Amino acid sequence: MPTSSHSYPMSSGDDQHSYIHNSSYQKSGIDGIEEKTRRCILENFDLLSLNCNLSTIRIADFGCSTGPNTFHVVQNIIEAVKENRENSLVPLEFQVFFNDQPNNDFNTLFRTQPPSSKGEYFSVGVPGSFYGRVLPRNSIHIGHTSYTTHWLSEIPENVCDKNSLAWNKYYIHCNNLLEDVTKAYKVQFTKDMKSFLEARANEIVPQGLMIVLGQCFPDGVLHFETWQGVVVDRIGDCLMDMAKPFCFPRRE
Repeated sequence: MPTSSHSYPMSSGDDQHSYIHNSSYQKSGIDGIEEKTRRCILENFDLLSLNCNLSTIRIADFGCSTGPNTFHVVQNIIEAVKENRENSLVPLEFQVFFNDQPNNDFNTLFRTQPPSSKGEYFSVGVPGSFYGRVLPRNSIHIGHTSYTTHWLSEIPENVCDKNSLAWNKYYIHCNNLLEDVTKAYKVQFTKDMKSFLEARANEIVPQGLMIVLGQCFPDGVLHFETWQGVVVDRIGDCLMDMAKPFCFPRRE
C-alpha cells in the first residue's frame, strides 16, 4: 500500500474544527467550475467509443478527504454522464472509488455519506498515496482531484538543512521570497506531478477523463504577494514567535 512518509490528513471527525466544517473555500472552487466540468464530460466523454455495451461507469476521486465536497463532485459527474447517455437503452450503474492516505478518516467519510447516494452508486474506499498506483490498470473511466496536488509527497530535504542555501529559515511554507527554496520546491513538485500523471495514465481507460482542479498563479505573481500568502506568513510568524524562545534567535 503506497503511502507518504509524511502523511498529514485533513482534520478528522465532524466537530467544529473538522475539515467537514472548514472546507467552504474548496467548495467554492468546485462550484466555480461545475458547469465547465459538465461541458467537458458532455463534449469529451464518449461512451460509445469506450464500449457500446458498457453498463458500469467507474469514477475515482483522488484525495477525497472526509467530505462533503467529494460527494458533491461525484454527484455532479454522475449527473453529467447520465445526461450524456439519456437516450441509451442500456441502464447505467456507477462505482465510485474514494482515495486518500491510509490515515484519512474513512469512517467519518462513509458515515456522513448522503443517504441518497446509496441508491446512486456503489462506494469503495481506497487507502494509499495518489503519487503511486492505487487502482488496477485501465479500471477508471473518470478521475477527479481538487485542491490536492499542492500537498507534496515529502518536504524537499534541503529546505530543512540549516547548512543548505535552500534552508527555509523562519518560514513555514514556500512563499517565493528565497530563490533556492523556491527551486527546491519546484523540483519536488515536478517529481510528484510526474508520478501522479504516470499513475493516472495507467489507471484510466483510453478515452477516459482526468479532471484536475488546483491553485495557480499567473506568471510573475509571487505567493507572498497574494492574500493567501500574506495570511500563511502571518500564521507562520505567530508559530515562530511561540517557538523562538526555545529554538531560534529573534528575527529582526
